[in-house]
Amino acid sequence: MKLIEKLDMKDSQTISFHHHLREGDRVMSMVLKALHDAGLRDLTLCSTSIMNCHDFLVDYIKDGMISSLETSGLRGGLGCFISDGGMDNPVVIRSHGSRARAVSDGERGVDVAFLAVSKADELGNATGMIGQNAFGSLGYGIWEARNAKKTVVVTDDLSSKVLDHISISQSDTDAILVIHEIGKSEKINSGALRIKSDPLTMRIAENSAQFLMHCGIDLNDKAIQMGSGGISLQTMNNLTSHLDEKNIRFKFAVGGITNNLIQLLEAGFVEALMDVQSFDPACAKSLRYNRNHHEVDVNTYSNPLNPSNLVNSLDIAILSALEIDLDWNVNVITGSDGRFRGAVGGHQDVAEGSNLTIVVAPLIRGRIPVLTDKVNTLVTKGKEVDAFICEYGIAVKEDHESILRSLNDSGIKTLQLREMYNKTVKYVGIPTKPEYSDKTVAIVQDRYGNTLTEIKQLAR
Repeated sequence: MKLIEKLDMKDSQTISFHHHLREGDRVMSMVLKALHDAGLRDLTLCSTSIMNCHDFLVDYIKDGMISSLETSGLRGGLGCFISDGGMDNPVVIRSHGSRARAVSDGERGVDVAFLAVSKADELGNATGMIGQNAFGSLGYGIWEARNAKKTVVVTDDLSSKVLDHISISQSDTDAILVIHEIGKSEKINSGALRIKSDPLTMRIAENSAQFLMHCGIDLNDKAIQMGSGGISLQTMNNLTSHLDEKNIRFKFAVGGITNNLIQLLEAGFVEALMDVQSFDPACAKSLRYNRNHHEVDVNTYSNPLNPSNLVNSLDIAILSALEIDLDWNVNVITGSDGRFRGAVGGHQDVAEGSNLTIVVAPLIRGRIPVLTDKVNTLVTKGKEVDAFICEYGIAVKEDHESILRSLNDSGIKTLQLREMYNKTVKYVGIPTKPEYSDKTVAIVQDRYGNTLTEIKQLAR
């Protein structure tokens, strides 16, 4: 309560958080309880993403403490609440690059940023690489601290000595809040971030590896973002023997970094890791001791107003999808039922920046088609996508003649998206589309702040 008074916090301000701790985060709940006890109202909550562990936000929305939300993702009970029209103001959904742009160009000013850090010193320097709940890169927090009017670093490990790893500078810190526990760092690699070995995942990963090996593109010295999903992780495992045989070394891998990528770095298959978000607690140790594992802020990663952002240097990217349609448009935030189930993350940023963008997903997921005639929610435009790979094969845009020729010469048959779509109709039919009311519950922006899609309330 004393800190809130010293920060001179008022109704209708904008507060922000990062989601580096993912499902292990406890900082948001602790801070919001204190703000609620202080009687603050009509706040805009701006978080780099919102996880299942943040379902408690429903109560704060209902009682008026939070009136607006801005995020890259919505899930769980909160996602259902928003889909059903539970909030008066539409949620603003931005990619990570668009968020970096918005907080720096003034579209979304932040009054107070509350940033979880695993260790801080008494001067106000902070990091996520060391401490009892070390989680790795602070890529989103660094940029947030640099741009917020006031920054509070929240830690459960305060040092009297100056840190030997500094991510957030004391120059960007206005206050230090010491609490019992910022969260559980072991929960950052839950769910889709874990490597999978089920037959469906293995089949798609094999098709993806075959594509990369035989598409005619020299993989050596290329920059990649392979994604954090199980398919992408298995694809890299399937590639290693080919990389070893051909003496191929990727120049760097960027984005969310997994333990799988650390192993590839240590084995020499990747020369450098550019880590904006760590997806495994092992990244914290690697960032400390591996000179080729680098922490980067989100401005460096994907801010479209930064001409030297890393996604613009990507040669190849593998991305996931909840839906993809016959025009190659991709949806990664709402399910086939129209409810919020995911996050934009860096999807738009990477797809636009990469020279070759590959979308990988099952053709059918739980008897629900992933490939559809039209996506429920447009998140990434089809013009940014070059190939789609599923368990039934590979589809490549017709204007990639050299890739199609190389695959054909290697005996790898490709399919048209329409052929794949016909398979989904044959196997599961055409599902009924969700029905919507006229109320807008969320606005998906493109990277530059333009409205891309208005998501409507589900009809009751």
